[in-house]
Amino acid sequence: MDKVSEQAEDEFCREIELLARLHHRHLVALRGFCIGKRERFLMYEYMENGSLKDHLHTPGRTPLSWQTRIQIAVDVANALEYLHFYCNPPLCHRDIKSSNILLDENFAAKVADFGLAHASKDGSICFEPVNTDIRGTPGYMDPEYVITQELTEKSDVYSYGVLLLELVTARRAIQENKNLVEWSQEFLTSESRLPELVDPSIGDSFNFDQLQTVVTIVRWCTQREAVEGEESEGTEGRGRTSKGKMHRGEMIFHSGDGRCLASSSSTSRSYCSRSFLLETGSPQSPPGIPSI
Repeated sequence: MDKVSEQAEDEFCREIELLARLHHRHLVALRGFCIGKRERFLMYEYMENGSLKDHLHTPGRTPLSWQTRIQIAVDVANALEYLHFYCNPPLCHRDIKSSNILLDENFAAKVADFGLAHASKDGSICFEPVNTDIRGTPGYMDPEYVITQELTEKSDVYSYGVLLLELVTARRAIQENKNLVEWSQEFLTSESRLPELVDPSIGDSFNFDQLQTVVTIVRWCTQREAVEGEESEGTEGRGRTSKGKMHRGEMIFHSGDGRCLASSSSTSRSYCSRSFLLETGSPQSPPGIPSI
């Protein structure tokens, strides 16, 4: 840091504190740090293949294969599941984007940069909306968070949806003055046009069933209109809500702005099932409830 502002100092210390106790195979590991005079350095484990942003947006780079992109999506979902449900206290990352996804020698993805991370209010897995300063990166930020200034784990879920679109299209979150989510709508609403979303550099070498699944998850993560679903049937489970509705049984969570994700018994709407992401079926898009 050239100038150590109070805000930068807070972010630096927060990241050291968090990374010193966060341990997951898809979170970048902190090896050390430096605080000397006005110098502030964080030293991470070496990530041989740099950032996802480098691979998607640097001209001349060999394009990532479709399967590598799918695996990166699964890796990031694993990291978010851990942050939201299994670390103590649970965390919202608040800045999920391609430049904060680092790739090791095997292209395994790890989430980095916890300077904006925010812990749940009382240390429980119930993220009650909390008013915060608007922080994040344009194009990845949840519109509901921007409008209400109320932070929940849904902010990360929206950003994850944008990241999925970025993986599929290799377009930036904001490109040609157009938001990626808005740009994609004409393709997302037509199954016949879904292949047009795919990064032209990989041609036809993608799995259409997986593309349908990824697109369905993108819709769930970024949908803004309220969704009213029917009470699902099945074994009752226990879960949580965040300004929204919870249905028992299949644990379908309906958020205040209508974004929803199917969940396992141990997680909520922000859970992005690894097995589901790799399913080769053709799930129904919202507002229909998927059959898994």
